[in-house]
Amino acid sequence: MNPLSKNRRRAYLLFFSVVFVICVPIFILYAKGYRFDINKAFQISETGGLYINTDQSGISIYVNGEIVRKTSIIQKSVFVQSLKPGTYQISVSKDTFQTWNKTLKVFPEIVTEARSFSLKTEPVLTEITKNLNSGDGSATSSSKVAVKNPEYVLINALFATSTQKALKIRNILVKNESGRLHVFWTGENDSIPNYFCESSVCKLEIIINSDTDVTSFDFFPGRDDLLIIRLENGVYVSEIDDRSPQNMQNIVLGAGYDFRVKDGSEIYLKKDTKIYSVVL
Repeated sequence: MNPLSKNRRRAYLLFFSVVFVICVPIFILYAKGYRFDINKAFQISETGGLYINTDQSGISIYVNGEIVRKTSIIQKSVFVQSLKPGTYQISVSKDTFQTWNKTLKVFPEIVTEARSFSLKTEPVLTEITKNLNSGDGSATSSSKVAVKNPEYVLINALFATSTQKALKIRNILVKNESGRLHVFWTGENDSIPNYFCESSVCKLEIIINSDTDVTSFDFFPGRDDLLIIRLENGVYVSEIDDRSPQNMQNIVLGAGYDFRVKDGSEIYLKKDTKIYSVVL
């Protein structure tokens, strides 16, 4: 095979140099979220994106009423790109689970992130009996001595302790001030969670909006963006994110319930003398 002539090599070099000069700015603009609109004579328009993270598979994610993905075991999130700046309605739903809704703003060259949560419509409550040999907490006959259930004794001791007025996990501090929860970011500005910010504007305090006073609270197991709260009419999980009305989903409805989180992982409810473990 004969080598290319000098003139042809120069021609190829010139051609690829021109292609490089033309393509690199296009790639940079694309990466920053700019798009070419053919319908407007190749006008360049700014776009942004949405990144929605879920906590399980089989969840349908909707943007402005249109489904964009159903999550799987492998992929539990969705990235929607090339969105024009504006406000978008996000909905995350699954059969037998409570629906999560959020209104989020998309800004040019920015990916707006959010993390959803979905509790079962009817969480599973399993009673922990006082005694091992009796379901109602008393001996079944005069000849049978009631044997105390050590799990009941252990969990009941948790409820004997008073609830804290302030809790902190990593750099998120939560204070109960006269029945209203105030959430503060205490870390560096460059690591502040996305739900404290819109575009480049961030705040350092968020208030949990509840209909009645919060009497006790704790972080939801495995999450630093969710709080379990006790109100006069039940126990709920509330997100901290207030970029639109905070989602609040119920664990149990009804007056008289209290809760505790054991070892940061297990949730227990108590009403009167009855104690329940909770599967959400």
